[in-house]
Amino acid sequence: MYKFFRFLSCFLLCLFIAVQARAEDERFVVDINVDVTDVNASAAREKAMAEANKAAILAVTKRISTADGVARMSALNENQLVNFVKEVSVIEEKSSPVRYIAHLRIVLHEDMLKQYMKERDIPLLLAGSGKILVIPVFREFSSDKPQLWESTNLWKQAWDAAENSSAVSIVPLAANAFNYSAVDAEKALALDGEALSKVIRAENAADAYVLDAAYDGIEGLIVRAVSYGGDSRTIRVAGSRSSGAKLFADAVDAVKKQLEDHISAQTISENSLENSMTVLYSFGRLPEWVAAERALSNTPSINNVTLQAFANNKVQLKLTYVGTEARLIKLLNSQGYTLHNRGSWYALEKY
Repeated sequence: MYKFFRFLSCFLLCLFIAVQARAEDERFVVDINVDVTDVNASAAREKAMAEANKAAILAVTKRISTADGVARMSALNENQLVNFVKEVSVIEEKSSPVRYIAHLRIVLHEDMLKQYMKERDIPLLLAGSGKILVIPVFREFSSDKPQLWESTNLWKQAWDAAENSSAVSIVPLAANAFNYSAVDAEKALALDGEALSKVIRAENAADAYVLDAAYDGIEGLIVRAVSYGGDSRTIRVAGSRSSGAKLFADAVDAVKKQLEDHISAQTISENSLENSMTVLYSFGRLPEWVAAERALSNTPSINNVTLQAFANNKVQLKLTYVGTEARLIKLLNSQGYTLHNRGSWYALEKY
């Protein structure tokens, strides 16, 4: 019995540490390759490190801010930029008398960079809406049978081929067995709540946009974008039907730009609101609490989770988060949890 309680105490201590200290945010870790030549190897290495620091900071800024934010950070000089570098690891390096080549891993000071951006009013999208799914449905004419998973769906092919390098993570619904069975073109166009909530939860996303695309006569595409969360917009893309893949690629860029602008503006506005709440979670077994803690740590709007009490299969937490309560609940819903307001505290429940 003593061994059991000793094990339980150690387990709870580790759990407490896990709650208090969240893992390094991967958005602040960058791999950089450098290849620099100078008057000697030492000068080449020094120059390479300066270039790598700047490249890493701009790469991170691109993940968490807007194009304007990237431009403003790029204007900083070498002495200013180096202050944001927390750690540099050399994965591999080679040198000659005048050349330095290396693969570096650079970790930035998350809190320092966030505070600097906040003080300079540089847009910060860190606590954004999370991953946004797009479900590209296509038909040549509005009267045609809609396509989603068919190999002839040029609209989805264009989304699958596109890269996502902005602060807003917009990704197409993956082609896998679960998604095949969960949603089809008709369900997507009908905004079927059961189908969309399934794929949102499975993909750990915050929202999903159904992108209903059709040819706009012989010139371009017309895309009706409707989200599960209620946003709706129509986007017309000029171009020639005969241009084939280029028309669809241009349409992807146009739609992404509009969605990014909308989500970024919404996120920047919500990021100015910081709140906290007391949460109580009841569980049957310890693994259930471990899973709940993981869900909280992976929720984009939550900045901090503080363990206040732990007894009798119940845990009391203080959550510090940015944005609205409605957005927090929406993000937790995507991971299979919900919050119920009990007056001065909230009940976290798995559903």
